[in-house]
Amino acid sequence: MRMTANTNIFTDKRTNNWFKACIALNVTKEGLAHFVDTEITTVHNAVGRSCGNCCTENLVACPTKGICKNTKNCIYHTQTKRPRQCPMKLCNLAAKSITSQHRYNGPSWFNTKAELWSTDHWQIAKCFFPPDGYINVSSIYETDFNGVISVLLNCKHFETCISFTIAPKPPAPECLLTRARQIGRDIRHTPDCKVSDDELHDFFQTLDTLLADPKCLAQDPVASSARTKLLDLQNDCLTLTELGELLKEANQILIQARESGERFSENAERTLTEALNTLEAAILAGEQRIENKIQDGIERVTQAVYETVQEDYERAVADLLSRLIDHYRDSVICVPLSTLNPSLDIRVQEIYANQKIHKMKIEKDGKRVKQEQIYKYRDCFCGEFKRIYLQGEPGSGKSYFAAKLVHDWCNVHAPIVKSTNEQMMFGDVDTLQKFRFLFFISLRDSREQTHVTQMIKTQLIYKIYAEDAWESAYKLVLKIMKNMMSLIIQDGLDEWPCKEALPSMDRIPKDQRIVLTTSRPWKLADERIRNSQIDILFDLEGISDPEEFNEKILRCLLDESNDIKKSVKLFTKFLESRNLKSISSSPMLNTLVLCTWVDDRAERLTGSSLCELYTTLLENLCKKANPQISYFDRNHTSPVNCFSRTMYVKPNMKHIDAIAKAAFTFLFSNEKESSLVFSDIHLMAHLSPTAKQFALNSGLLSQRKGKKCTDQTLSFVHKTIQEFLAAFHINRNADVIDDVISGYLKRHDNAYRDISQMFIFVCGFNISAANKLSSVMNKLNVYSKYGNYFQDCIISGYKEAVANENTPIHLHLSHFYLRSDNAEDLIQIWTLNTSRARSLKVDYCLGMHVTIRSQDASSADCHGPGPVALPARKDHGLPTLDDEEGVRWSKSCIELDLSSSHNLERLELSGDVTVLKNALVGLKKLKHLTLRCKYNCKALDLSHFEQIESIDISNGVNLLPLSVNKYKTLKCIKITTKYGGLDLSMFENLNSITISNDVKVLPKPLLIHNKLSHIKLQGFDFNHVDNKAIHTWCLLNGADPAQFADYTPVLPSIEHFEFEGVTCSSTWLRSLLSTLLTLDHRVQCNLFFCIITALDREMKSTLRGSDMLSCVKDAARLSYTLITTDLNNTCKFNTDDDSPGLWGTLHGLNVNNLILQGVLNCLNVHHVSSMSRSLASLSQLETLTMHLSSYIDLPLPPCLTHLIVCYKTLSPSELRHLLNKLSACTRSLECRFEFSCCYTIKNNTLTYIPPEEYIPIQQDLEAREHVEVKRFRIYDRKPKTYTWSDDAWSIRDSVVDDGDNSDGIGEDKLYESYLYWIDKSVLNCISMRLQINCSKEQALIN
Repeated sequence: MRMTANTNIFTDKRTNNWFKACIALNVTKEGLAHFVDTEITTVHNAVGRSCGNCCTENLVACPTKGICKNTKNCIYHTQTKRPRQCPMKLCNLAAKSITSQHRYNGPSWFNTKAELWSTDHWQIAKCFFPPDGYINVSSIYETDFNGVISVLLNCKHFETCISFTIAPKPPAPECLLTRARQIGRDIRHTPDCKVSDDELHDFFQTLDTLLADPKCLAQDPVASSARTKLLDLQNDCLTLTELGELLKEANQILIQARESGERFSENAERTLTEALNTLEAAILAGEQRIENKIQDGIERVTQAVYETVQEDYERAVADLLSRLIDHYRDSVICVPLSTLNPSLDIRVQEIYANQKIHKMKIEKDGKRVKQEQIYKYRDCFCGEFKRIYLQGEPGSGKSYFAAKLVHDWCNVHAPIVKSTNEQMMFGDVDTLQKFRFLFFISLRDSREQTHVTQMIKTQLIYKIYAEDAWESAYKLVLKIMKNMMSLIIQDGLDEWPCKEALPSMDRIPKDQRIVLTTSRPWKLADERIRNSQIDILFDLEGISDPEEFNEKILRCLLDESNDIKKSVKLFTKFLESRNLKSISSSPMLNTLVLCTWVDDRAERLTGSSLCELYTTLLENLCKKANPQISYFDRNHTSPVNCFSRTMYVKPNMKHIDAIAKAAFTFLFSNEKESSLVFSDIHLMAHLSPTAKQFALNSGLLSQRKGKKCTDQTLSFVHKTIQEFLAAFHINRNADVIDDVISGYLKRHDNAYRDISQMFIFVCGFNISAANKLSSVMNKLNVYSKYGNYFQDCIISGYKEAVANENTPIHLHLSHFYLRSDNAEDLIQIWTLNTSRARSLKVDYCLGMHVTIRSQDASSADCHGPGPVALPARKDHGLPTLDDEEGVRWSKSCIELDLSSSHNLERLELSGDVTVLKNALVGLKKLKHLTLRCKYNCKALDLSHFEQIESIDISNGVNLLPLSVNKYKTLKCIKITTKYGGLDLSMFENLNSITISNDVKVLPKPLLIHNKLSHIKLQGFDFNHVDNKAIHTWCLLNGADPAQFADYTPVLPSIEHFEFEGVTCSSTWLRSLLSTLLTLDHRVQCNLFFCIITALDREMKSTLRGSDMLSCVKDAARLSYTLITTDLNNTCKFNTDDDSPGLWGTLHGLNVNNLILQGVLNCLNVHHVSSMSRSLASLSQLETLTMHLSSYIDLPLPPCLTHLIVCYKTLSPSELRHLLNKLSACTRSLECRFEFSCCYTIKNNTLTYIPPEEYIPIQQDLEAREHVEVKRFRIYDRKPKTYTWSDDAWSIRDSVVDDGDNSDGIGEDKLYESYLYWIDKSVLNCISMRLQINCSKEQALIN
């Protein structure tokens, strides 16, 4: 029953009316709260961004009317908060926008905090409040009625949200808002706290009309609720508790009014206080009697509810686990023995054989290098890797491995078979216990879905739960993913038909998931998939032991009366006799051949042709649907060679043609989501009902039911089957290459990679169509330094054409990369494309000697002519040593004639290569030349290139003097071999140059208009008495050596220097940095194995005795150092090998901002005294940032105002010493420290120093008047998280916190490198911010 309260608290009726009016104001404010708060968020977005660092005083001019009058003695602006422009030019724009939004152009600057504008929308609202009194109000719920009404009146935005005109000019009547504001004033400033009945009625009517405004408020549920509450108040229907709460809010007005200095009626204050006391007494009397009786019951009910909820949750978790395991055992882990008969499936553990899986290393430049083979699950899942990728070619067994993984996980959580630890690779199934749940997703079945959670819903939840339980099961899965470690398997990324590069993992916490994704390699080459998104990559090559695999398959195919071991040997012998040994590593192809062999159909498998293999598959599938036999003959010729001996294909050719057309149409559909999985409606547009039924009966197509009985999807039984049939359609309709494929390839970037398998089939069917298609694909193929996908595709297509005896082969290829694994085939293709070739690269590890010649020069290096014409091209005879194709080769050497390669633009020769004299003369279009040959290439003439852009010549190459000249197009030159007469004045567009000390530079400086941005020097000695290095330097930088004895000139366009094996003094390097600091852009200096001597004229005067000897002794080579100069006199040193010479470079440098850190780890300083002297000499240094391995005692530069230091570890005693030193500072200093709590290792046992031992130091600092501790924040490492991840750390506690998270973990660049360098053993980190004002001396911390 609802118990109402009597509002007649006072004996005088008019006083009771006044009391009701007070309550009504607060009810109205509540009703407006949601509407105003929502709209102010829109205003906040419209105002624009702010930097978050400027305070309001910085943005308000001095003087400003109503705020400050006297510029000299301004009480609003202080010395530290003066008017200025925002450094990022954001806050002034935001302030201007706020002013334009104010109806009277007079924002209440006193109320707002500009530094919070970017994060707090209510700080924007406060600009529209009355002039002052609201500085501490932080939300609409702390704002009184007057403040809320002022926002509505003063902010122009609300003109679009209210149906009436706001604040119209006289003589128009006052608007509702103005009248409501006047009601508030009358109530607050009443002299006698009395309101008549008529006045009260008008008050209620005005407030109710405002809340019912039809534009927006009428649809606002909060406003509607407030109107109901006003009616209850007017009719005395409020509950006692509701009335009490409203009265407390009304009393809060009094407190706020006192704080703001607003004049408030003493009678009103006294009357409200009296009403509050009366009402509180009534409420307490009733509540106390009830509370004692129900409190114990509440606790018991709460505990029972919690236990019930927890039991229900655990029961639901166990039920989900059981359903998933049952589902996986009925579907995922049952794999078909062969694509010949998909219905004949068997559990994966019965046929699983060891697979060859290698770890792949992704180099910084993107190159992927094969590493060690892995054998255990722990090699995949026991590291810190969250995003794991398994790549493999078609049919290599990616899904096979995934099924095995799912089976083992099921068996761990619900064992039904004995563990296989001792029987096979990946037998350490206990490793999978860490995954409470496994979610298997087939990406090819995820059409139009981009989020993994949605895929889980449709592929798992919809299949294992009834429809009425779908939503609750989905919520359960999301909750599990937040609290339990899960393994997500995404099978077939290359078959996912979405535009995005990767499925989204939104709503799945990073620290509770590991994702394994399988894919073909071409998909992982997508430039949208960044290397940083691949934690570890594995490469699957196929079956490790084919005989073991064959034995298991045969045990499933043959009855027990057969000798399985003997059958395995017979099958192996059969593969060898048919030259099919190469397919034995592919589970799919191997099983296909094996099943064919068992069915006595093996006589057709006569070679290594993929078309033959898939024809056998097609034949067997046709037999299933229609066993009628018919052969091709003279009257009915076979459409392709590989069909000529079939007996089940011809009777079904009509259906095959229709199905092939559908396969082609879907594969080249512009709607990528329907290219592999398509609806029945779409299929019926291409197939008749009988053709569709034939495809289903034969197994060419598979059909699946969706969540509705009418929702059916279809797909080809395997993507390669669809590609095979699409290729057959092209064979029959070659015009589609121009009509369809050409446009498709132009519309989709790198699409030629996706159709590479189909292209190989076309090579086996119709070489004429393949030649044409290769031409189209070749035009779209671009040069790639590391990716040779198209070349590998052409090689595979060439092999397929040869295997099918197709002629004439004229496959197009313009970019050649000759390697040891492709030389024999690629040479054949080169002979067809000598005039078409645009790039030729010879690998360093080719393993054969290569000679490059022209038509007028020959060599006798190759002994014994090898085949030059293509094996299948019967229109050519066997070549001789003088073959017109320009290639002679044997098993040990290759000789290439480039005289016909007139279109060659890039030539890269490395390793065992000889370039004969004049061999390169005819390459008029050459743009890029790289010669890194082991043998002498003598007297090469490089003067004939008309379009050359880059030259890279290394040791072993001998150039004709003055042969590098008059290159107007040359942009990059690198010469590290002996060369005399490099004339820099001949270059007009050079932007990069690399030379060694073996290059003699003519005394002609580089023309200044070259815009040179990169210079690299090797082996130069700037300390040598002959001054050769100095002269060369001046010439490279467009200067006269005679005019720069005490100054190091630099081109204004320079961006990057590299020094390798260079010797110089710290004085010379300091002079270089001083010049770079005057430039208006960033410049990098890389030093590789350089020697920097500290013993120069300037340093001699400061060194004595042992220090001088130390500098000479410590002038060791620095393995790598990176020095960067930037705007605002910023200098950054990254080094792992410090030396006195390196620190001497800093001595007296005019730098304002200095950053010192390591390259591979935190900086480990060995030469502290040298570093200290240099730091003390930096008279202009204002900001010092250091990443240090350990604490060292360093002096503070005289003008330092900001100190930022990250320590790998810092002990409490070291922190005390550091802070003692800083506390003695005599100037203002702002400090930031990030450090890990110390630990010790003794007897292989880690002993940690807890963060609590550092807290007393902070407490001691707090006691100092001149030291302000702004932050003392403790971070804890989360268990089982990736070491370098932002998510690996959580804030445990903030003893002192400035509330600023912009520089915290995951938000700050400083933290990126700091987290990378933190030791894995560290459990706690501390972040400190200090402000030292140094007003007086303070005793040291004890």
